[in-house]
Amino acid sequence: MTKLLSVATAAIHPDQLSDVHQQRYPRVDYIELQRYLDAETLDYSSYDNNGVGKLFRRWETNMRSDVFLAAFSWWKSHGHSAVFTWSERAGIPFSAFHRFMPKGYRFITMFQCWSRRQELVIKAFQLFRGMDTIIVHCLSMQENLIRLGAPEERIKLIRYSIDQNFFTPQIDVKQRNNVITSVGEPRSRDYALLFEAVKGLPVTLEVAGFGHWYAREKKSQLKASTPENVVMLNHLSQMELRSQYASSQFTVIPVHDLVYSAGATASLEAGSMARAVIAFRSRGIKEYIIDGETGILIEPGNIREMRDAIQFLLANPNEAKRMGENAHQRITDELNLETYVKNIADVLMQK
Repeated sequence: MTKLLSVATAAIHPDQLSDVHQQRYPRVDYIELQRYLDAETLDYSSYDNNGVGKLFRRWETNMRSDVFLAAFSWWKSHGHSAVFTWSERAGIPFSAFHRFMPKGYRFITMFQCWSRRQELVIKAFQLFRGMDTIIVHCLSMQENLIRLGAPEERIKLIRYSIDQNFFTPQIDVKQRNNVITSVGEPRSRDYALLFEAVKGLPVTLEVAGFGHWYAREKKSQLKASTPENVVMLNHLSQMELRSQYASSQFTVIPVHDLVYSAGATASLEAGSMARAVIAFRSRGIKEYIIDGETGILIEPGNIREMRDAIQFLLANPNEAKRMGENAHQRITDELNLETYVKNIADVLMQK
């Protein structure tokens, strides 16, 4: 049996583990993996339990790299046969430790996001050499890493998932006519274009533009002015977010055209709740939405197409319902949390 150290760039509320029936919180992927493989887990609580960690938090927020968590994980890795980091935030700095000060175990990292700065660091220090296996969530990310020199055989494609048991259709929540939702942090969304597309339409767009409570992204201000029919929502709890999806007619994700799977979480949450999704055809999200079947994909930056798609689903609620039901079924059958965790575990257990 592999003795695994699992390093999560995330955190959970203190009372989340006691919510065994998922009444207030969805299941968490890294906690489910911990249970599945009996892994030792480190997450953002490592900062709060260590004086040095507290000093690093503000600096790392700006750097978008969890150097302290990576260093602490490397120090804790003695006696393990494998170390797995759940994102590049810890994975990139950890790969430097693994390359230049190896300890003999396998190192597996997941890439969830991508930036030019990360690319420069990886190339400058040849850090792919310190990564034994890389997990990605979409084909475009896989192709990007291969282009940059990562060995193709080391890259494993595992499509992302959310807790389909928590984000499930809510029969006790009434759907509001002419109300639609958009979800996601501004850095990966083109809200200015979306606002222009809905301006003057007989619809209310409600935007949950802030990340999870533990999110290290702090720049949540929108640069775009909001039309009269746009409402900005404050930080929502997971229960409030679930109700938001349920009470809306459908969800719109104006994601930038990115190489990683930005928007996948929102599209899966909405789809799992049987809500159709309209999104820009980003390279990283098109595997999560089947155009015409589970939602509508439009060309990035095309205001006219976005406006037309919104008007189409508003005028054809039965079509929106059909797409939402298709999305719910696909996530239940293929993109469920159990399959996601098992697929990751299978990669981690390989010799």
